[in-house]
Amino acid sequence: MANNEKVLKPVPEPTLAVFLVGDSIKFIPKPWPRNKLKEALIDTLNAFGDPWLVCECTLDDVRDKNNSEWLTVTRIAMEARKEYSKINNSYSGTKETEKDTDANSSLLQKAKYEDDTDTFCLIGINEDNKPEILSTKKKWPTQFANFEGKGKKYETLLYLEEKISKPLVTTLEIDAVEFKMKVPTIVIVVEGGLETIGHVAEAVQKHIPVLLVRGSGMAADLIGYCLESQRSQFDPKQHLKGVLETHAPLLFGICFAEEDLTKLEKDINIIIQYKSKVAEFNILTDSVTSLKDRVTESIIRVWSLSQLKGEKTADLQPYQPTLPNESANGKPPSATKSSHSINQRSRKVAPIYDTAMRPKTPTARVVSPSSQPSSETSTDTEGKGERKLSPVACCMLYQILQAKHVDLKTETKLGKSLLCYALKENLTDIVELLIDKGIKLEWSDGDMNDTNYNDGRSLYKQMEKERKKCEAKQTRTCIAEIVQLPREELKKKKDAWKIGCALISYSAVHKPKGADSKLMTPSDFLLWAVLTNKMDMAEIFWKRSHEPILTALIASAILRKMAGKAHGLAEPAMEKEMLLHSRVFRQRAIDVTQKMYELNEQEAVFVLEGENKVPVWGIRENALEFSQERKIYSFVAHHVPQRTFGRIFHGGDFFHHDDIAKPKPTKTCCCLKLLYHDKKKISLFLAIVKAPVMKFITHYFFFGLFLVCLSAFVMTNITKEKWPIDEKSVYEYCSYLFLFADIMEEYVPPTINTLMNLIYRKQWRNRALSHMNNFWNAMDFVSYLMLIIAICIRFLHETTEFGISRRFYAIGLFLMYMRFLHVLLIQRTIGPTIIMLKEGLKELMRFVVVMFILIVSVGVFYHANLYPNHYDMFSTLGIQHWSVWKILYLPYWSIYGEFKDEISGELPDSQACSTNQTEYMNNPDIVRCPEKDWTVSVLSVFFVLILNLLLVNLIIAMFSFRFEEIKENSDTFWRFHRSQVIMEFRKRIPVPLNLVCRPITSIYSCCVCRRDRKQKEKDTNVRAELDEKQQILAQRWMLSESDALQLFKNE
Repeated sequence: MANNEKVLKPVPEPTLAVFLVGDSIKFIPKPWPRNKLKEALIDTLNAFGDPWLVCECTLDDVRDKNNSEWLTVTRIAMEARKEYSKINNSYSGTKETEKDTDANSSLLQKAKYEDDTDTFCLIGINEDNKPEILSTKKKWPTQFANFEGKGKKYETLLYLEEKISKPLVTTLEIDAVEFKMKVPTIVIVVEGGLETIGHVAEAVQKHIPVLLVRGSGMAADLIGYCLESQRSQFDPKQHLKGVLETHAPLLFGICFAEEDLTKLEKDINIIIQYKSKVAEFNILTDSVTSLKDRVTESIIRVWSLSQLKGEKTADLQPYQPTLPNESANGKPPSATKSSHSINQRSRKVAPIYDTAMRPKTPTARVVSPSSQPSSETSTDTEGKGERKLSPVACCMLYQILQAKHVDLKTETKLGKSLLCYALKENLTDIVELLIDKGIKLEWSDGDMNDTNYNDGRSLYKQMEKERKKCEAKQTRTCIAEIVQLPREELKKKKDAWKIGCALISYSAVHKPKGADSKLMTPSDFLLWAVLTNKMDMAEIFWKRSHEPILTALIASAILRKMAGKAHGLAEPAMEKEMLLHSRVFRQRAIDVTQKMYELNEQEAVFVLEGENKVPVWGIRENALEFSQERKIYSFVAHHVPQRTFGRIFHGGDFFHHDDIAKPKPTKTCCCLKLLYHDKKKISLFLAIVKAPVMKFITHYFFFGLFLVCLSAFVMTNITKEKWPIDEKSVYEYCSYLFLFADIMEEYVPPTINTLMNLIYRKQWRNRALSHMNNFWNAMDFVSYLMLIIAICIRFLHETTEFGISRRFYAIGLFLMYMRFLHVLLIQRTIGPTIIMLKEGLKELMRFVVVMFILIVSVGVFYHANLYPNHYDMFSTLGIQHWSVWKILYLPYWSIYGEFKDEISGELPDSQACSTNQTEYMNNPDIVRCPEKDWTVSVLSVFFVLILNLLLVNLIIAMFSFRFEEIKENSDTFWRFHRSQVIMEFRKRIPVPLNLVCRPITSIYSCCVCRRDRKQKEKDTNVRAELDEKQQILAQRWMLSESDALQLFKNE
């Protein structure tokens, strides 16, 4: 080979062959959206991997080739290749430049230099009517290297269509098996003349599918009109002739000769006879993405009809390698395997996902697309993307796996490879089929450094590859960044659990045991599908997972957290998809719970209240507590959990295994009922004390007494006399006693529980933040802080009047009174009102921030012009005389329309002022006289206009919007807050009785811990038996139309 001779890269065998026909120098009745067709064409070619696009390459003026241009259809093909290259290839900073072509070069030669190696293969018909690859970098594969030319271009196209569509070619190598399939071939008609209609007539006779681009005019529309005429009630022949006479002159804009009309009618009759092979794509009404669906449906329809006649379209066959030296001995390489010839000695079967096309992804073993030795072709194809299954190939493979008796259980490696590939390519139908056939993956199967691994770890390894690809291409945020996938390899299955648990601040405290530690269960596949946000795939594995209710709740929480991270990374599309997926999982949990309730109420309640025996991704917690902690409002507000909360509130406890067999009580168990029936005093007392409703009443009874004592102390007895305790100071020390007991009950038991359970550090922090995010808990903390500061000042800072401590006491007392609103939250009539008040206060705080900035800016302007050269901003007479109060005072009252006299440069007659600096600085009863300034009056007008008319009305509108939003979901919010109160007082002891009762209950718990442990084990075993019923109901789950509409509406 000469040094200056360029090495051409053989193009791979096509995953789709599209023949774009219709070039014609004729009249076009009206313009049509050509850019939409280009976009749809690019989308289709991109979906099929390595397609071939064949165009006619017809010039508009064959006599003057130097000044001519391509006709419409060819120009669309040329522009589509350019746009495909621009869209799919990133800017690398360097670009190879070809030698400039001569100005007199033909358009065909210029088109060759426009090719990019990473675009699809564009083929044209040259001046000799021979097919030619329009590229200076590519050459024909061996199997299709000897194409001949015919007398006319359309004859050459028909010859190509037949030659390409007949042989079976290897689509995938699956271990020792090859998946062979015919090359999907289709003719797309755009515009077109009379010759195009003849082309279509001959193509359908050769069983080649045809797709009409309706709306492009001329031949495409005329064929469509004629096919529509066959559905009319008139005589088909007469009606067809009328259609031709009506539409043909308008569409073609030419005068027909008799022989033209006769031939046209003959060709149309042939097309009508084979109308099952003709499909339509309306360029005016159909979506861009629907073109690939039309192409797939057309090819499958024609292939299905061919199979009825005994013609083979796809097959699974044993692998038969072709040695590269066979062609040297005069034996041509095998037609069915020429594109995958490799050296037999060095051959190592790559898994199918290594042969799947992914643009610009380097492969571990590049499959040579020609019969050249692998050592040569590996260099030629370096950087070439992997091949992937086209939509047609996916459909055919699915049918073969169903129809043909392939023993995938015996061929375990083949089944694993198929399953692993289908998972990564999101082929849900094939995945479901393989799972039903019993194919399973292990978590670890071989060395991770080996590229030929088909195990669970490879799924997460693929996520890491996607992240590197996104970083290299500088595309949008990948899913691995959102889930914070660690850079190091995942060695154990628990490492994958930790990824999901870390998103919701949980720790995977339970490890997989036995066979589950090595085998990928449906639950493990579900976690991967959730982390990658594959909605259809997640549904398949959720229906086969254990604990469907709890699993759905955990998945919903993970997806909602992922949506929050996507929002932080400015990915709104991913955020919407994840939020919708989260709502779907939430609805699944609600629907399965409802179905269980309809079958057996007590079993449904027991499933929600009991802990699961088998952990879900390392989490072992009951559904009620998890949904409350993660604030899944809709699930907690559902009537089945609410019945449980109602029973607990009135004296019941969590169900145990022996409660399921008992008959359902006619009424809810309550402490009053126990009081009537129970004759043992100890049981009676414990039943009354344990009932959350009694705890709630007792607690707030003592809380009311505390408010009375604290109010009496703050108003009457803040003096130096602290000891001994008399009739006045008793209020003070009773208040201290209740405050101490309240703080102990609020924070000590949760802290001890956290330390005993060894909760994950991030989970502990999340629980602390979640606790403080609660409005009432935050108010508790601030009130405790104010009172503690007041007590410290009172006992450590001796003064005469105790003014500072009194102010802190008063602030703490005010917050304690606000806390008393919490007692009203439990009431159904008043509770929603309290919630609206709380949410309105949050909206007001946002408004206060904006208002404060405006007030300060205007106040400084007022002060600078009314009191010029006023240097004493912080008066030594006391904090109450600082100038900052006057800065805030003047503009604040302007909000309500009260303009103070200072703004006009005057003071009230009752207030003394002076311009003498010595007088107003040393005498607190004398203030400085303001000076008149016209700019102050002007600014006050604009200030009132902006703040009073704009911002105040804006906050009113915000209140109205928030009110309507809360009113619409007020029942859901109230039920959730009510359940929080119930679960809080289920474990809480009324203050200050906790100082005596808490040590007793702790000792009692230690004494009966063994009994409780046995009871818990029995409950867990019985609950595990109910898991099968959950799975049956989950498999029946389908999202109803009304629920689907509601979910999309909420999105």
